Amino acid sequence: MSRFFLQVSFFGLLLLAFCVQQRHRLVGEIVDADNQQTLAASVSITDESGTPLEIEGEHSHVQYLGQQWCYVDGTFLLTTSKPRVLVKVRRGPETLPLEEVVEVSGRLHTFRLRRWINMQQQGYLSGDSHVHYLSLKDSHLQMRAENLNVLNLLTSDFTNDLEKFTGQLDLISTPGQEVYVGQEFRDWDQGHICLLGISSIIEPLKPFGGRGERNLLLARAMRDARNQGGVVAWAHFSNLPGAESAIDIALGLVDAIELITYDDPTELPSHWGPWANSGMSQAEFTVMRGLDLYYQYLNAGFRLPIVAGTDKMGENIPVGSNRLYSWVGGEPNYDTWLAGVKAGNGFVTNGPVLTFEVDSHTIGEVVEFNTPGKVTAKARARSILPFSRLEIVLNGKPVAVTTVESSKNREENGIYATEVTADIKLNQSSWVAARVVQVQGSRQRILPRELTVFAHTNPVYFLRNGAKVRDEASIRYLRKYIRGTFHWLTTGARFSNPEVKAEALRLAEKARRIYESL
Repeated sequence: MSRFFLQVSFFGLLLLAFCVQQRHRLVGEIVDADNQQTLAASVSITDESGTPLEIEGEHSHVQYLGQQWCYVDGTFLLTTSKPRVLVKVRRGPETLPLEEVVEVSGRLHTFRLRRWINMQQQGYLSGDSHVHYLSLKDSHLQMRAENLNVLNLLTSDFTNDLEKFTGQLDLISTPGQEVYVGQEFRDWDQGHICLLGISSIIEPLKPFGGRGERNLLLARAMRDARNQGGVVAWAHFSNLPGAESAIDIALGLVDAIELITYDDPTELPSHWGPWANSGMSQAEFTVMRGLDLYYQYLNAGFRLPIVAGTDKMGENIPVGSNRLYSWVGGEPNYDTWLAGVKAGNGFVTNGPVLTFEVDSHTIGEVVEFNTPGKVTAKARARSILPFSRLEIVLNGKPVAVTTVESSKNREENGIYATEVTADIKLNQSSWVAARVVQVQGSRQRILPRELTVFAHTNPVYFLRNGAKVRDEASIRYLRKYIRGTFHWLTTGARFSNPEVKAEALRLAEKARRIYESL
């Protein structure tokens, strides 16, 4: 009997030794290929069958391009029974993604990432205007891993993290990666606004209005933010333009709109409030895509900058996946990025990098001219993500388009790239911009929340004799919008007292007169 147990124990030890021998260890290090400095990045590891493998230690995750990624701060460890693994490493849109099959040998393996472009060296800072729920520590790590310069972490009525707010740049910030805790002020019907760079919380923080609760007058919060030196961005404009936006844009209370956030700006919005509450039929008051609604304001003479954010509330999108590249020129910091937001001198993107000029004029410039003439606009798009269409638009209408198959517009270094040029006749005040959009009818959705690959510059404005851009059809549409807002304010809004309602109606009337005077 004892001999039997000895045999069992012997074979058990052999089996254990065999299993131990089959455990493999990968020690990974991520460095900059040019200067060998370690880099934060996101890592996705799978075995040869495509099964995801988890690295060791506590770390945060994110879903991107149909895979789960682990955020790492320069180094990582993996223990696996697989002798070789596929390792993918990413670090935002300015760095070439890396993909290597690695023999798991226990030795240090260095992954060298190479930038294909350095936007900060070209005078730009990247920023995400709209992030929720991240800890400050994770905010700083993840923005470094995504090569993001500015992160606006927003406290709000639903986040329960007011203790993060200090009214100044957070102490976790470092040069090149700055975190500022701001505030999202929300009303389900009136709209949502991001208050960036504020020094004190704007009340009421709770409860948020709408859905049977009391409604809030956003204009009051905007004025308070402005008095603090803050910047007001209309949150997820393509998803929720809100009933009040037509008032606040007309009154000049909105510094920028988030053109890319939760919904695709080339699709109809998922929130129908402004139209459902307008008192008009769909035939009378047509629902517009966020992109087209933005164009109505530009065509009515408003110089309305754009910004981009992720509205990140979990692992379903990386910070900075939607971002604004703001031209800062001088000292690169949070304040100069905010100044660029207000100046409208950059471009929004979820991947492609745009360069754009009209004659010698750059994004955001206002150019006066006296007699009709011709200008030449040139746009270039480069991206680590495939895209198929680059356009130059004049007053919202394409005047030059290049459509290419992704396989045919890839450069030797792996970057997708294309250019387009347009000779434009200018007879009247106009705006010109460049954009990357999906081919009409295509359903390709590779990005989080089924967003298409998208980018859009702020316009270059050309004003004949200093007159504003004026398109009659756009002005008529905005007059309908303010009429719909009046209907909502008088029939549906539930303000806390008659004085607030009276103020809302006064502001709406003031906005109505502005639209009528255009």
